[in-house]
Amino acid sequence: MTITQPSVGSRTDRGEIGFDAGPNRQFLIFPKSLRAFSGKTVVGIKYDLLDSPPVPKSQRVSVSRPSRRAKPKPIARIRRQKPELIDERRIVAFKPAREEEDEGYTEIKRQVRRAMAALEEGKAVAAFNLLKRIVGD
Repeated sequence: MTITQPSVGSRTDRGEIGFDAGPNRQFLIFPKSLRAFSGKTVVGIKYDLLDSPPVPKSQRVSVSRPSRRAKPKPIARIRRQKPELIDERRIVAFKPAREEEDEGYTEIKRQVRRAMAALEEGKAVAAFNLLKRIVGD
């Protein structure tokens, strides 16, 4: 008898008298012939009534044990260091040196601002001419 066991869903196992090869199948061999029931479907299989003779050790499948791997080394934890006390004598105050603006630089800034004002008024040609004079072309 061939028992078909569906791998998906909640359908029950079904048996068919005879040999039917395929995936998800289990085969039962009975001591008496079942040819009289050939081609019939069997429903409601009681697996707890099945009995099989003990298999001798020489015919048993050897079970391979997983290899013993070395345990991974624990990850070293980083210890937090205590903050060092700051020696105030070693602190140097930083003050950026301020460059004094020379007269030429302030004049260029004034002319660029005039060109920007001309652009805001929509006078692109006048702004371009002002910038051209500043650059010296």
